[in-house]
Amino acid sequence: MRDVLPVVTDETVKTLAHNSISFNSLLVNKKLAFVNINVADLLNGNYILLLFVVLTLGLCLGKLRLGPVQLGNSIGVLVVSLLLGQQHFSINTDALNLGFMLFIFCVGVEAGPNFFSIFFRDGKNYLMLALVMVGSALLIALGLGKLFGWDIGLTAGMLAGAMTSTPVLVGAGDTLRHSSIPAAQLATSLDNLSLGYALTYLIGLVSLIVGARYLPKLQHQDLQTSAQQIARERGLDTDASRKVYLPVIRAYRVGPELVAWADGKNLRELGIYRQTGCYIERIRRNGILANPDGDAVLQMGDEISLVGYPDSHARLDPSFRNGKEVFDRDLLDMRIVTEEIVVKNHNAVGRRLAQLKLTDHGCFLNRVIRSQIEMPIDDNIVLNKGDVLQVSGDARRVKTVAERIGFISIHSQITDLLAFCAFFVIGLMVGMVTFQFSSFSFGVGNAAGLLFAGIMLGFLRANHPTFGYIPQGALNMVKEFGLMVFMAGVGLSAGSGISKWPRRCRRPDADFWPYREPGAGHHLLPVRCLCAANEPRAAVRRDDGGTNLCASDGDHQRHCPQQHPCAGVRRHLCYR
Repeated sequence: MRDVLPVVTDETVKTLAHNSISFNSLLVNKKLAFVNINVADLLNGNYILLLFVVLTLGLCLGKLRLGPVQLGNSIGVLVVSLLLGQQHFSINTDALNLGFMLFIFCVGVEAGPNFFSIFFRDGKNYLMLALVMVGSALLIALGLGKLFGWDIGLTAGMLAGAMTSTPVLVGAGDTLRHSSIPAAQLATSLDNLSLGYALTYLIGLVSLIVGARYLPKLQHQDLQTSAQQIARERGLDTDASRKVYLPVIRAYRVGPELVAWADGKNLRELGIYRQTGCYIERIRRNGILANPDGDAVLQMGDEISLVGYPDSHARLDPSFRNGKEVFDRDLLDMRIVTEEIVVKNHNAVGRRLAQLKLTDHGCFLNRVIRSQIEMPIDDNIVLNKGDVLQVSGDARRVKTVAERIGFISIHSQITDLLAFCAFFVIGLMVGMVTFQFSSFSFGVGNAAGLLFAGIMLGFLRANHPTFGYIPQGALNMVKEFGLMVFMAGVGLSAGSGISKWPRRCRRPDADFWPYREPGAGHHLLPVRCLCAANEPRAAVRRDDGGTNLCASDGDHQRHCPQQHPCAGVRRHLCYR
């Protein structure tokens, strides 16, 4: 039986085409519905995504510059988190406290190597300045709170924000949580704490920057001229970075000119390094190669290897070197290394740099680093425990000098996580300690406990080379990340409270903007009190290189006018 083929008419073709178009349209609509993502729901449902969106946008905003001033990471993250918080984005702020804990712990680790030596030497002065700063700020905060009718949470938040001090915020929060305030009032106080901090942080930081720039002018002080004068006195270059050259080795044959100049004196009496900047590493005499001591006397025909910086070789008398340079593999076979030596031993701590006599041991000093700040190479600098000396020279000589001074710093990218975690636990346990005085109880708190544990870890690291090593890059990353995470949490929490401001003030027409105006005065007045109290002690200790006290955790250091030629002269003791 033959198959009957269907007859395809024009109507059939139109029907099939219409159905095909409808099906394709359905597929397209489904695809569009699939890619139609609600960003708000996505961020509210994923706290980790929300956190990193805030950090990314905030760090981008912090790169912007307003004239000569860069906003900075703290301001950028805080502004973005406030804006998103106003749109009712929220996050578990209790979990974000870990960020602050990491931050304050790393601050302690950085301060640890030199903390005790500085504290026992100048702790009395620093304590007095701290009491003046804290006392004046506290009195101003309480006065403004009484004047404007702020509650305890808002007053503490204003204090922390105006002083740009995150530890004050954390300490106030811990105190409120351990108080006997009713639950409803406690929740309002904690919200007002974050709100007050966020409202005054920006203006407090800006007022500090403006004050740091213009307060010296009001006191008729020209920082730029003073900086250049100090730089010239201490032989510092105007460039922020000083070029460091490695010493080189050259070999010469002793001629009659050099013998006549020596005039029968031994090497100790000649003092070749003091006059030329080079020292004699080896001598070949009658085919015998030896390392000379101070009693050796140069003779005609000796072949000597001189080690020194390139400019020192260039300063040699031409009659000593022209036509007399030799290329002897054994004479020139010296492995020059550059190592960072950590000052530890008692025979070096407390002594002046000149007393080490590094050049007499065939070593060259390139840098002196104290608390991550490069100091000027001044013979009168008094060495502290934990100072780092960058020394170049023969590997054997450098090792000998290191054993006499302290130890060679470990060049490793591996962090001692065991020590890091163990001391972190110790800090948390110390923070749980509570003192009871009748009906009043006082707790150490996590901030103080972790700061103390970090200081101890840094101090022990400076005394034991194989213990608790943390690369500086890793330390900076953890510290900065922890602070930014905490700032994001504070901003999101405070942003959601801005819309509730009239209800919290019990005034329908209340506006939070007038409450930000005291922030500038709240910061500048304690700073002015600090300057007045510090004027009798303004004399800079030459062995110390100067001290700059900063009581802030913000980005004001990027705008500080002390970025001048002698910036390395100062040691910044910053509670960032």
